[in-house]
Amino acid sequence: MLESVIAEFRQALGEQHTLTDGTSLERYRWCTIPIERNIAGVLRPASVEEIVQVLQIANAHQLRLYPISTGNNWGYGSAQPVQHDNIILDLSRMNRILEVNTDLAYAVVEPGVTQRTLYEHLQEHRIPLSLNPTGAGPNCSILGNTLERGFGIGPNGDHFLAQCGMEVVLATGEILRTGFGHYAGAKATYVYKWGVGPYLDGLFTQSNYGIVTKMGVWLMPIPEHFEACYLICNSEEQLGPLIDGMRQLLFSGVFQGPINLMHRNRLLLMRQRYPWEEMSGRTPLQESVAARLAIQKNIGTWNGVGAICGSKTQVRAAKQRIRQMFRGKVDRVSFLSDTKLQLLQRYPNIFGLLLKMNIPDMLKMLQASYGVLKGIPTEVALSLAYWRNRRTPLPASEVNPARDKCGLMWFSPVIPMTSEHVFAFRRIIEPIFTKYGFESCITFTAVNQRCLDCTLPILYDRDAASEVQKAQECHLELLRTCKQHGYIPYRLGLQSMEQETTRDDVFWSVVQKIKLALDPKGILAPGRYAG
Repeated sequence: MLESVIAEFRQALGEQHTLTDGTSLERYRWCTIPIERNIAGVLRPASVEEIVQVLQIANAHQLRLYPISTGNNWGYGSAQPVQHDNIILDLSRMNRILEVNTDLAYAVVEPGVTQRTLYEHLQEHRIPLSLNPTGAGPNCSILGNTLERGFGIGPNGDHFLAQCGMEVVLATGEILRTGFGHYAGAKATYVYKWGVGPYLDGLFTQSNYGIVTKMGVWLMPIPEHFEACYLICNSEEQLGPLIDGMRQLLFSGVFQGPINLMHRNRLLLMRQRYPWEEMSGRTPLQESVAARLAIQKNIGTWNGVGAICGSKTQVRAAKQRIRQMFRGKVDRVSFLSDTKLQLLQRYPNIFGLLLKMNIPDMLKMLQASYGVLKGIPTEVALSLAYWRNRRTPLPASEVNPARDKCGLMWFSPVIPMTSEHVFAFRRIIEPIFTKYGFESCITFTAVNQRCLDCTLPILYDRDAASEVQKAQECHLELLRTCKQHGYIPYRLGLQSMEQETTRDDVFWSVVQKIKLALDPKGILAPGRYAG
């Protein structure tokens, strides 16, 4: 950037929040995808007013800005822009919780508010509400995940459905408030999503149309009683009946929020690193080794977890219905409550003898999954990113797969929730993983009553050039082949966006027209789900 332009940004934001030297920019280049973009600089505004000033300068000099919330978008691009030579607009300093309404169960947050920030605020002020965290870790932005239409597994699991009311700074510097927010004194901005007239909120998800600076988020009142349900299948033949049973229970409202269904490999990856010595350096993990490790760790072939909550009477009835549904169809149905968890923690040796399992090892996973369902952010799922990472972890207080040079790319297609579609989908993707030498580590998440999102990680060694190339080829073939069969990902990584959005398609043509209308100079996040 020209020194005169840098001087303008420094005048608007201050010296310490206008970053241009290599050392300051390094962390913004960290990424678990094998790409590295040239970054022209980083700007760190603290308010809407400062963002407007930045946009005025960018428009005057035709500079391209790439907004991020916290940059912890693991497996999809982290903090990096889609194209080279963008200026990162880091919104993490905008980290205020602007409102929490206990009676109506919502919060209003800025982009820098993380899962940890909101959780600790609720705990500190003894507010009887809970959020719905993702597995991406405590330091990920609530607003950022919502704008990618992400989800968790507790109540209010679909984060965009739980969003209500936005404040957006457009590329022109105009400030747009959606829903009822543009009416002075409106009382229902954060309790009624649609407002009056065209519904605009969705335009600012998975797009580059504006900079979202404030958002309402619906929370969940703490229920009278809560339990987690665990479903274990020890054979592949049980998967079909399990999926069909899950669908029926979701339609009848027995489960509160999404259900996670994890293959054995997925849980193994979250509990240890690749056994390089045992495998004599070979990849992928042999089936015999995986099966033995799963037995040692008491992991089923398929492992389901979901939340049930309400009054004690409602939970009791839900448990009875779940047992009836899965009797003879799965190997184990179990429930975990606060009381049971406390007993396991207090008497691990006794329960270890009774249940014939390693209770301390099991507790680590139980506490994490149970906590996430109850709204407690955790780093436990991030451990899978380190599966093939041969490096000794850096001493750090927080897990950061991008900093630690982990190899992780996500592929996340959506599948109709029938056993026929699930089996057809697996017949497509599993040979591709085998072809390129990676483990197929499936998690199906029932994000509503009708579909499953399948989060598939491609986990590779960033330090091995051959693995990096195979990971890229594997991702390309998964995307191409699944599209041919009608299983489309619900979100894209940086490496896929431009290829997908430049296709000859009326949908993407309309997307481009809206982009041109809202951002005529094309200064906001070029290439991000649009031109």
